[in-house]
Amino acid sequence: MDASRHSWPGALLVEKERTGSTMDDALALGLAGCPSGSVVTAAFQDSGRGRVPGRTWLSPAGESLLATVVLRAPELAFPLHEIPLRAGVALAAAVEGQTGLAVRIKWPNDIMVGGRKLCGLLCELHGPIALVGFGINCNQASFPPEIAGSACSLLQATGRRFTPRDLLPPVLDELRRWVSPADWLTPLRERLYRRGETVRVDILGAARSIEGVLLDIEGSGGLLVRLPDGRVERVLQGEISPDP
Repeated sequence: MDASRHSWPGALLVEKERTGSTMDDALALGLAGCPSGSVVTAAFQDSGRGRVPGRTWLSPAGESLLATVVLRAPELAFPLHEIPLRAGVALAAAVEGQTGLAVRIKWPNDIMVGGRKLCGLLCELHGPIALVGFGINCNQASFPPEIAGSACSLLQATGRRFTPRDLLPPVLDELRRWVSPADWLTPLRERLYRRGETVRVDILGAARSIEGVLLDIEGSGGLLVRLPDGRVERVLQGEISPDP
């Protein structure tokens, strides 16, 4: 990627062929005082991790855009729990702009195309530093049997191959845009995956699940689910199960 196309003037761009985790690399940059918007990319990572402990992000070398962006004030002038939701809007908008695909956001951190996961997000807070990590499946022609029915790539969805590093500038453009405005809820609601459908939501930290109709996202980013008895439950930490 041409550094002159970076959305944050003065931010660092570190491109690696192989690393353990771009999240770890970006954290080291952040702790060393790098400017907001600095980003680490990798063609392959050995220890990519997911939002839920124990999950990993697996991607053959060179077939995905794997990156982590460092954010700090003034970009973080909003409640920090909004970061993954704002970042989800940014990723969705970038993919739509580059491909014309109809993209949906699966609360709280997956980007879906045709009911299958195209990319995932992992956001972490470390004091005044926020890390926004993401992986976009680009050129996979197939996936392992255990995820073949739930994952997709841009190649599968469009029939075209993409150069992963060429997708980074539009993602950074959209990320800078959506960490700034107040109205991030409208574009999120417009893309909310399975809105109006019956879903099962696993409540993180509570060892329980609920099932009901996915109504909306409320102002603080929580998921609103109408239970069979008519009550509406607000979920702040959880994930939508693939099986309703």
